[in-house]
Amino acid sequence: MPQIPQQDFTTNLFKLLKETFEEGGCFYLDKGAGLFQTLEAITPEAASRAPAPGAPTVAAHCAHVSYYVRVLHNFIVGQEQEVDWPSSWKVQYVGPGEWEALKSELRSGYETLKEALESVQTWGDDRLGDSMAIVAHTAYHLGAIRQVVRMVRSRSV
Repeated sequence: MPQIPQQDFTTNLFKLLKETFEEGGCFYLDKGAGLFQTLEAITPEAASRAPAPGAPTVAAHCAHVSYYVRVLHNFIVGQEQEVDWPSSWKVQYVGPGEWEALKSELRSGYETLKEALESVQTWGDDRLGDSMAIVAHTAYHLGAIRQVVRMVRSRSV
């Protein structure tokens, strides 16, 4: 089986990360539909509304993705950690300051993860899988967030 040159892999990885988190674009999202742009258009009130009783809010998805980004960063840099996935869903409601802080924490975590990925010299199986997982995992939650927003808006009309 032929090998993919590392530069080809990393170029495509960073294009997908940028599209998923930063700006949307050309591979699978509409322009302007990236995670950060989507979150900026959501008010703290909408971020705190569950689409159905017991369902996670946009704030919960945002907190979970932020936690996942930090966990993945730690894996990439080889830092040992205890992972507590249930705690990543505890945030359900946010006020204006909390919402801004949560979005800022997610953006900061993403920037730190991106720097760690840019510094990878050798892409073994774990790092390769983790780097693909961050795109897939975040894309899933981005889609879920967009659906939650639609459901919440349709209920409040």
